[in-house]
Amino acid sequence: MRLRAVIIFAAVFAYLSPLAVFFIHYWARGNPAVAALYYRYHLLVDAGITFLAAGLSGVTVYWVLRYLLAPWLRLERELEGLLAGRERLRPVGEEHADRIVGRINELLRISRDYLDLQELEFGQLAAGIHDDAVQTLIAARWALAHGEPKKAERLLRQAERSLRRVICRLAPPELEHLNLTEAIAQVARRQELEVAIEGPANLDEQEAIEVYRIVQHALANARRHGQARRAWVRIEKGQEVRVTVDDDGRGGSVEPGQGLRLLEARMRLRAGRLEWTASPHGGVRLAASWPVET
Repeated sequence: MRLRAVIIFAAVFAYLSPLAVFFIHYWARGNPAVAALYYRYHLLVDAGITFLAAGLSGVTVYWVLRYLLAPWLRLERELEGLLAGRERLRPVGEEHADRIVGRINELLRISRDYLDLQELEFGQLAAGIHDDAVQTLIAARWALAHGEPKKAERLLRQAERSLRRVICRLAPPELEHLNLTEAIAQVARRQELEVAIEGPANLDEQEAIEVYRIVQHALANARRHGQARRAWVRIEKGQEVRVTVDDDGRGGSVEPGQGLRLLEARMRLRAGRLEWTASPHGGVRLAASWPVET
């Protein structure tokens, strides 16, 4: 408050200083001695008043800018601290800047949650490979060593299926050879679901992968938890990409598991949203949307 008062006083004084020339002229009109003195040194007086006003104006502008920019300079220092390893930003004392600080802290929290969930998923994948595929391969080697080739072949096929499931969770191989509609249809066949797909063909590669992940998760949940038989997939693209997946399963409340929370975190990082509600077909509707990058 003291700094603000000083700025206001300096600004008022600076911009009223030129009025001093007018008052000197007015005073000199009724006082011949003052008039003679002023007209003798009027260049010096006028120049002095002008320089004083200009100097005070410059000082005022400097302090005003310093006052206005102080929160943003503090925000810059906070961002440097963030790059140096600090986990979150502290408020800087200005309403608009603190709203930005809040948004950044929220994004940081979502990013940390997403990374934690991703690490958990990778850990589960590693455990699944070790407990399923690796152990099956060891059993196949044991069967070969004991002269049981048919058993070994059966175990190798089982290990192959396990590894393919892991690969599908890590990267969608279908999109390397099929378009998005065909890839979704193949996922539905694996889940023993009938699927109707409606959507545009103008998605870029990254959007197609994101849509595939969402539909893949929705179909797996529909079959595993809802015992669904049919699903309806609708994909729209305008100012945002929107994916809606309905099923005819049992419905009921949806408890978000690790996969759903991962999708939700991905959508929030993309400035999008993920929602699940009751479907008009009796099961669950999973809807995701995020803005198109331009």
